[in-house]
Amino acid sequence: MIPSILQRFSRRAARPSSMRTGWKVMAAAVGLAVAATSATAAIVATAPAFVQIAPPPSVVLNQLQSNNVLFAFNERQCFWLNYDLPTDQGPIPAFTKMSSHFLHGDPFNTLLLDGRVRFNSQIIGVISTTAGLDFSDPDCGSLVTTYPTGTEINRGLESTQADAYQILGGGFVIQARMDVPVFSFSDQIRVLTRCECEGDVCSND
Repeated sequence: MIPSILQRFSRRAARPSSMRTGWKVMAAAVGLAVAATSATAAIVATAPAFVQIAPPPSVVLNQLQSNNVLFAFNERQCFWLNYDLPTDQGPIPAFTKMSSHFLHGDPFNTLLLDGRVRFNSQIIGVISTTAGLDFSDPDCGSLVTTYPTGTEINRGLESTQADAYQILGGGFVIQARMDVPVFSFSDQIRVLTRCECEGDVCSND
């Protein structure tokens, strides 16, 4: 069984104090680029190397590439599922109101970048495994984006590389490192945040 990414990250925590401090810097202190806010659960800020974009046409391998930045975008807003959704932290119970967001790194040759993404609602689950991403694509993915569902064998974070993430800022910030060596696959993460729907109405209602 592959250990959870949180377990993998904790094993890497024995690093020089300066590096650990860098990972724990609060989002407000590092010059986050502030994005437009809304009543839905959404990305509100990013810090290098992440940049926020609109949902792209595709996150299939070699379709959204950069050696210098990682991409973040909002997927579905304020919805619920009629089944428990598996995440790295355990299942999100059925009928939980949530929003989904996507983090993506795919270089032209090689990449080792980390950055932060802040949301206006608390993170309730993270999906960082290939199996978990494939499973959640149909119901959590953007309707305008094509995903590599079932076609990219290592699209999640790998324990054999420097891939890692940590939830910070009282649960409102995810810090992620993506390591993609040459001739490798992309790195992708799906983040689920809590959504308090306006008037108690969600997109499924």
